[in-house]
Parts: sequence; C-alpha cells; structure tokens
Amino acid sequence: LLRLCNRDELLTRAPALPPTLWAAGARRILMPIDPPSGGTWVAAHDAGLVFALLNAKTGSPSPAGEISRGTIIPALVGSATVSRALAQAQQIRADRFAPFRLLIVDRDEIVDCWSEGNCIRHRHTRLHGAVLRTSSGLGDAVVAGPRRALFRRTVTGASDAHAAQDWYHRHQWPGREAISVNRRRRDAATVSQTIVEVREGSVRLSYHPIE
Repeated sequence: LLRLCNRDELLTRAPALPPTLWAAGARRILMPIDPPSGGTWVAAHDAGLVFALLNAKTGSPSPAGEISRGTIIPALVGSATVSRALAQAQQIRADRFAPFRLLIVDRDEIVDCWSEGNCIRHRHTRLHGAVLRTSSGLGDAVVAGPRRALFRRTVTGASDAHAAQDWYHRHQWPGREAISVNRRRRDAATVSQTIVEVREGSVRLSYHPIE
C-alpha cells in the first residue's frame, strides 16, 4: 500500500524538520515537524495507521485566536485503530481551527473527516484501488477538476502503481503551474513530498524536500 503526500506552503514559511521517530503510548510514530506549530501534516505509526491533514478553502473567515491545524494529528496519532482515531477526532472542537480535512487510513479503508461549524463530519470509503484527495489555497474547486482528470488518466488502473503515483505527484502543467499537482506560484509552491508505504508487518515513511 503506497501513499504519497505533496505539501504546498508559502515560501516565507520555515522549512519542515525531517521525519523523526516519536512514541505515543505503545505506538511508535514517524512524522515530519512543522517548526512554527511543532505539529505535522502527515504521520504513520507501527500499527499501520496513516494520518494526513489538508487545509480546506471554504471562504469562511478563520476563527479569532485559532489553534494551529498542525496540532491535530499529534493529538490523534497514538490511536491503534481507525475507529479509535475517529472517536478521538470527533471530540475536536472544530471551530477553534481554520477549516481542514483530516484523512485516517489503514490497509482497508479511508475515513475522510472535515470541519463543519464546531463539529467533525466523516465518511468511510473502502479501499479497492487508488484514490485522490486534494486541496489548494486558490480554492479546492479550482484545482480539483484538472487534478482529478489527470489522476484518472495516469494513476487509476495503472499497471505499475508506484511509478504512476510518483509521476503524478511530480507533474506540472506548463503555463498552469499554480494549479498543478507539483505547483508553483510567486508566493507559494510544493515544498516537499512524503511517501508512506504500509506493508504486512512494516511501515516506511520517507520525506523529500523539493528545492
């Protein structure tokens, strides 16, 4: 099972610290660290659970005194199962954070969680092949169509899933760099790629800064 996560960020933001091994109860966790918040946007642990956080662009104003969204995954990552992680996520006061989407994934399913008012909504999807989740500071609706069409053409049903996903996450449309998967605009860009491989009895997470 292969997971890839591109991280887009403002170019003025401090570079992330590479993945470090952490402990949360009985769990051993790998996750990169975002220096401003001390949090993260992606993590995996030794029981085969993967977490990813996406910003959501809804047009709603951010709450006053908001807490960094990077602190959400560290608060959940000690959970041993999807159901336990979801139960903890549902205790989050969503209105204390700017809008977000949280993904909780194991070998069999993906749970999409999203903030709505002060609540967390969720949806379960069984994993039978490659799936795409994407967001953008330009507005999620702006990038979703082109990126999804590219994903269907190049990743869905590909004979070599690893190579197809690698290619997809490096892709950049000439003249449309701002909406590309590997995006670039004047003030922001894709700054890293994180690869998580979950196999029977092992989890591997590797982090690749993009210059």
